Amino acid sequence: MTKAAEQPKPLNIYQKLVEIRKTVDVFVKDSQGYGYRYVSGTQVLKKIREKMDELGVLLVPIVLNQTHSTFNYTVWDRENKRERPKTDFVVTGDMKYVWINADDPSDRVEIPWQYMGQQDDISKAFGSALTYTERYFLMKFFSVPTDEDDPDARDTKEKQNGQLDKNGKNKKASENQLKYIDALISRRVTADWTKERLYEKLKETMGVDKEPSEWTVEEASKAISIITGRFE
Repeated sequence: MTKAAEQPKPLNIYQKLVEIRKTVDVFVKDSQGYGYRYVSGTQVLKKIREKMDELGVLLVPIVLNQTHSTFNYTVWDRENKRERPKTDFVVTGDMKYVWINADDPSDRVEIPWQYMGQQDDISKAFGSALTYTERYFLMKFFSVPTDEDDPDARDTKEKQNGQLDKNGKNKKASENQLKYIDALISRRVTADWTKERLYEKLKETMGVDKEPSEWTVEEASKAISIITGRFE
């Protein structure tokens, strides 16, 4: 009698996550807003969902607590040509993402995380916080670069995205980018954190020592990513 073929040993949750990671190479910044490009949540999920289904892996977000507050500021009313007051809701809290092996639900990985969101409606603030957090959790968890972070593609991508001028030099940040950065900074001004102090902290985080008016397109995009990634 021939010996029956041995059945392959089931993968544990860590091995399944490695297999999922192998299916993802580089995310492409396929969406645009406020003068910079970013990776859409749809693209991130599409990249890994098929493999998750194939291997039987679930990702469960669990919100542990929440705090919320209001943020009052003014915006320019173009129609009436004057400033008008506006209130945003800010929600923050602790959460965790749990990777679960559907073949053995006790086999799981828990990752502590945080969420932050700011919108003009509290439910929208909470929803956008979860959406944004999920997108970047997946990108960071799988250590996947975006196209512009790929050293082999950087030069080509910068030219394609209009970051270099015809002489090959970095383009200056657009007026829209700088205005958006200033609006983001202005929303976060408090008695302890003046606009000037916030700008100095931002420059320190970016590793630059020049004024915003001298920033390049890439530096402005980095500034926006830092602000929204930490506070929104």
